[in-house]
Amino acid sequence: MTYTIGLDYGSLSCRGVLVSTTDGTIVAEDEFVYPHAVIDHELPDGTPLPPQWALQDPDDFRQALPQIIPNLLKSSQVNPSQVIAIGIDSTASTVIPVAEDLHPLCERPAFRNRPHAWPKMWKHHAAAAVAAEITEAAIAQGLSVVRKSGGAIGCESLMPKVLQIFHEDPEIFENAISFFELCDWIVSLLAGREVRSTPLLTCKSLWTPQDGYPKGQPFDHITPKLAFHDGVRPVIAAPGEPVGTLHPSMAQELGLLENTIVTAGQMDGYAALPGVGIAEEGTLMMMIGTSTADMILGREWKDIPGVCAAMEDANLPGFTNYAAGQACVGDMFKWFIDNCLPEKYTLEARRRGLSIHACLSELAATYSPGDTGLIALDWWNGNKSCLNDMRLSGLIVGMTLATRPEHIYRALIEASAYGARKIIDNFNDHGLPVHDIVACGGIALKNPFLMQIYADVLGMEIKTAACTQTAALGAAIFAAAADGRRSGHRDIFSAIRAMGCQKTISYKPVIENTRKYNDLYGQYMTLHDFFGITCKNAMHFLGDCRK
Repeated sequence: MTYTIGLDYGSLSCRGVLVSTTDGTIVAEDEFVYPHAVIDHELPDGTPLPPQWALQDPDDFRQALPQIIPNLLKSSQVNPSQVIAIGIDSTASTVIPVAEDLHPLCERPAFRNRPHAWPKMWKHHAAAAVAAEITEAAIAQGLSVVRKSGGAIGCESLMPKVLQIFHEDPEIFENAISFFELCDWIVSLLAGREVRSTPLLTCKSLWTPQDGYPKGQPFDHITPKLAFHDGVRPVIAAPGEPVGTLHPSMAQELGLLENTIVTAGQMDGYAALPGVGIAEEGTLMMMIGTSTADMILGREWKDIPGVCAAMEDANLPGFTNYAAGQACVGDMFKWFIDNCLPEKYTLEARRRGLSIHACLSELAATYSPGDTGLIALDWWNGNKSCLNDMRLSGLIVGMTLATRPEHIYRALIEASAYGARKIIDNFNDHGLPVHDIVACGGIALKNPFLMQIYADVLGMEIKTAACTQTAALGAAIFAAAADGRRSGHRDIFSAIRAMGCQKTISYKPVIENTRKYNDLYGQYMTLHDFFGITCKNAMHFLGDCRK
C-alpha cells in the first residue's frame, strides 16, 4: 500500500488528508486552525488597517506543516516509507512578500508595523483601483490574457496586490526579494528550492509560457520582482508533475522520508475538481464555502465574458479550465449571524442542541419561495462573476417592520443561489453547456436546506460529493500522479478515476418551487443589472465613503 498527503490551505485553516493511492480512501485527516485568522482591522501591534484590507500571518501557514503531518501519521499508523508524495493547494491570490531564504518580510522587526509587509489574503480588495489600472494597460497592449480573464484583471489576483505595494510603500517593495503565491511558498519550503506553479502563473500573474510576464508600464515596475532570482531559474511545473523531493530539514521536521516527492501546487477551487472525480467537459463543480468557486472543463477554448479565468491546461492537460465564482457566500451568512441576530435565537439554538445555522434553516424552511417578500444581491464582498467588480456591495430589498431574522437568512441563501444561476446562465449562453452539477465544500455537506434551495433555483439536480475534504483530496491525487512509478497511476486521469470521490447525495428540484423562483430570479436580475451596470456608480460612491 502507498499513500499521498494533500494539504488544503483555506481562508481560516489548513486541512490535511492521508489518502490511499489505490482507491482514494482518506485514512486520516486533520485540521490546523490559524491562530490569527483574518487580520482585517489592525495588525497584531495595534496598527490600524484601512477598509477592504485582509491580511494573514505567515507563521500560521508555516506552523500547519509540523502540526498536521505528524498527526496524520500517528492517527493512521502508516509507516513514513509508505508515503510517496505530497501535494498542496491554497487560496489565491494570497500574496507573500519575502526577503532572503523565503522569509516573509513582515517577520523582520523593522517591518512588523507596516501593513504592506504582511501577506495579502485573496479577499484583500483594497487593490481594486490598481486592478483597473492594470486592466487598462493590458487592454491597451492587446494582451490576450484579458479575454481569458473575463475582460478584466480582478483585484484578487497577484499583480494588483504587488503594484499596490509599489505605489503605497516603496520601501517595502524594494526590500522584498520577491512576491510568492501562498501555494508556491509552501511548496518551495518543502522542496528547499524556488517553485512556481504554471496554473498560478497563467491564471493569476498574466504570465504565458511563450512570452513570460507582460512588458511596458506598469508591468515593468513589478515583473523584475516576479522573475528569477540570484541567477537561478525556479522550477516551473504543473500540478501532478514532480518538482523535487522533501528538503532534508523538512523531512526531519515532518517525520517523512527525504525521497518523498513534492508536486507543484494548485489553487483550492481547481484542486477540488479532481477531488470530486471530474475529468470530462460539461460537469460544473461548485465548491461552496466562505466563497464559492465554480469550475468546468471544455475541450475547446471559448470567449466567455465574466469568468475569472479561461486557461488551457490550467488544471487537466488537454482541457481549458473555466473558473468563475462568488466572492461571499459563507462569509455573508456569518456576517448576518455575528451582527444581526437577536440573542434569543442563539439561546434557543443552544437549548435545543442545534447549531445556529440548523436552527435558522428550520425556521426559514417553513416559508415558500417569495413568502418573505425579500430579494438580496449577494455582493457583500463584491461581485466576482460575472460583473467582475469588487467595488459593488450587498443589498436587501423589501424589508418592513414585519421582517424577521429567518426571512433575511432565507433571502441571503436565495441570493447566493441566484448568483450561482447567473454564472451557469453565462456559461450556457456562451457555448459551454452545463449538463451536470456536483457540489462540494463544508456548506454543501452541512446544510441540506441550502442545497435544496439551490436545486430549486437552478432547476437542476445537484449531486453533493460525500467527502469533507475534496480540495485536499485533489491535492493528494495530483501528488499520486507525480509519482506514477510507486502509485501505479500512469497519468492524472488514471489517478482521478481511481481516487476521486464517487459517493454523492442528490438534491432534485421541486417543480412548483422552481416555477416560483423563475419569477423571483427575473426580479433579482433587474436589481443585478441596475445596481451592477446601469447605476453601479452609486455603490462605488458609497464604498468610497465607507470608513
